[in-house]
Amino acid sequence: MRSCIYCGRELEKGEVCGCPQSAAYRASKNKDTGDRAGTSGNAYHSNPYRTENTYQTGYAGKESKFERARNRFHTRRAAKKTANRVNTNPKGFIQGLMRYMAEFIQSPVDKITNPGHIGKAAIMTIAALQGAVLWLCVFFVMRGGAVSPFKMLASAMGFTGGGYELVGMVLLIILSGALSGMVLFFLYSGIFYFINRFLMRLRTPYWQFSVRLACTWIPFTVVCALGAVLSILSPVTLAVLMMCGAVSAAVLSYEALKTEWISQPAGKVLYAMILGYFIFFVIVSHLLLI
Repeated sequence: MRSCIYCGRELEKGEVCGCPQSAAYRASKNKDTGDRAGTSGNAYHSNPYRTENTYQTGYAGKESKFERARNRFHTRRAAKKTANRVNTNPKGFIQGLMRYMAEFIQSPVDKITNPGHIGKAAIMTIAALQGAVLWLCVFFVMRGGAVSPFKMLASAMGFTGGGYELVGMVLLIILSGALSGMVLFFLYSGIFYFINRFLMRLRTPYWQFSVRLACTWIPFTVVCALGAVLSILSPVTLAVLMMCGAVSAAVLSYEALKTEWISQPAGKVLYAMILGYFIFFVIVSHLLLI
């Protein structure tokens, strides 16, 4: 099986990689081909009589299985080092993730079809943010309204008698939501990954398959964060915004799965998505009742 020399993704027969590096290389190659087609035959060929035949394919078939496996291993390792290089600089990682999320918000449908490459740390960060904001919004709805900054300050200074109790509760909710968000992401992506593997019969690697599913929750996270601010005025506004965010996540999930299963009929993709959501909500509802 072939693999991309830039991102290390394994490719099926006849498949081309959609990573930005491969797309840029194909664009430059097509440009060079067009420029050469515009020149005359003698100007393009150093040998005007074309007595030399030096055409070669990318793979000559002389490598052994061991050499191909070794080259594939080194390609993947180099791609992982390149992808994770930004993680060594926390400031660069945070800025890159925020820029990626901003680009996704500007054009979510186009970005979900070609999300590019994001590392495992970025995927888990998005899941943690989504869980933290969602748990905070649920806490505000159940409480009947958000905690205003002045009340938080008064609680921290001890004016309300509770001391740091309210501040600690909010911080605990955020931490619990971040951990729960990562658990829910593994559950959500794992269900659709098993459908992808055993129902659609595709061998896409898990982390590559989960990139689009992780991005589907970015608008929901932003909407919930906006709702947490607006809920100071009305908790009903927060509940409505959370429902709108859930609708956007469902629509983007369909777009993501339709792109992943592009060879399948649209009806099959829809029913597979409904099946995945059914399993997900059944498991979550049983976990909440424990």
